[in-house]
Amino acid sequence: MTDVAHDRLPQKSPFGWSALWAALRGRTLAADAARTPCPSFAELTWAHHERQKELYKGVLGGPWSNEYDRRLELFTKEHGAILDSYWCRYEASGVAVTEQRLPRRLSNFLRRDSILRLHTATDWRTAEAPVVASWLHQWETAGIRAGEVLRDSSERIALQWIFAATSRVLALVDRRGNKPVAAGDMKTAAKEQAQELARFDEYYQRAGENAARIVYFRGMLWGTAALAALVGGAFILARSVGWIDPRDEPTYTLFISIAMGAAGAILSVMTRMAAKDGFSLEFEVGRKSVRYLGALRPWIGALFAFVLYLALKSNLVEIVQASDHGVYFYGTVAFLAGFSERRAKVMLGSAFAASGADASDDDRKKAAA
Repeated sequence: MTDVAHDRLPQKSPFGWSALWAALRGRTLAADAARTPCPSFAELTWAHHERQKELYKGVLGGPWSNEYDRRLELFTKEHGAILDSYWCRYEASGVAVTEQRLPRRLSNFLRRDSILRLHTATDWRTAEAPVVASWLHQWETAGIRAGEVLRDSSERIALQWIFAATSRVLALVDRRGNKPVAAGDMKTAAKEQAQELARFDEYYQRAGENAARIVYFRGMLWGTAALAALVGGAFILARSVGWIDPRDEPTYTLFISIAMGAAGAILSVMTRMAAKDGFSLEFEVGRKSVRYLGALRPWIGALFAFVLYLALKSNLVEIVQASDHGVYFYGTVAFLAGFSERRAKVMLGSAFAASGADASDDDRKKAAA
């Protein structure tokens, strides 16, 4: 019995805005703690089954019907409306997909986000069908993976796919008197399950990679904004106290080099994303980790450009034999350093070799090339 959830649901904190607003109004949050607890999906499934038995006997509005309505109201209030559901006829088991709409925030003001969840309670029905229980466990695991990684349309497609598959599996074993499934039907179902899981895994891998790329790109945008704010703030502060002169060529060349290094890093990622198999991410590490990695990418390009700029100004590295390198030269080199940090390492390796520092044979060969 599994409830698949996301980390998108805002967590209530005793020190959050709710507590502050309650304190300003002279109230406490004790009412939230004393509210009726939400029933689990297994409890809702059991109430649904007992209600079905009452309806089969011709009892309308019986005690279990009222209890089911009460549990359903609490359940949907906590998890959102039920989009699709399947309930076994002869046993207390079922699956459902719910959707909970989140309140508008600054990040999703134009399009409200929603949490999709897959709920399953199948242990009663599959108690004497271990093979079917194993199939359902595989689909539940797939639902957890899809719910944690995918978003929007791909997540909706994946969970509806999983719901349809689990419904068919439950329908296979939902027989009066727990009658066993014929061996031929089980063999056919096993083959279909293997094929269906393979097709779903292929879709999940493709959708997960695309989702990770989007998250990574958004992280790059946030990282670029943070880098611009920090460098711009440092520039304004240094100018206000008279440390730098914006009209001085080395000053604006330095800031242009940092900006071009970050731009090169962003263009490098976008170019590899457009190429087939040119950019891959381990998307199951989590959306936050992928976002942080993307946010670091412009910083890496800017730092490589900054270090290479210092190496060129200190004459540790001499790419072109010329005495006066202008802003266009430094901007181009900084962009190349951000676009490919490997080339930046080669150029910096030549600086260490020229300064007499220890370097491996491979680094010397790369620097010579």
